[in-house]
Amino acid sequence: MLSKGYIVVCGCKKCGRCRTVCPTSALKRTTDYRPKIDHELCNRCMLCVRCCPNKALVYME
Repeated sequence: MLSKGYIVVCGCKKCGRCRTVCPTSALKRTTDYRPKIDHELCNRCMLCVRCCPNKALVYME
């Protein structure tokens, strides 16, 4: 788990693979099915970043 930074969404193709991977429920889906990160809940475990086949979830320091 990383202590600084945050995860951003960039270039999502709406495949849905990240839908159930977040252990803290910080990853929400918007009405157009794109992921949105709740940074208050996110513990930066990187599971969503690792599961994204399009590299649309990116860790930024």
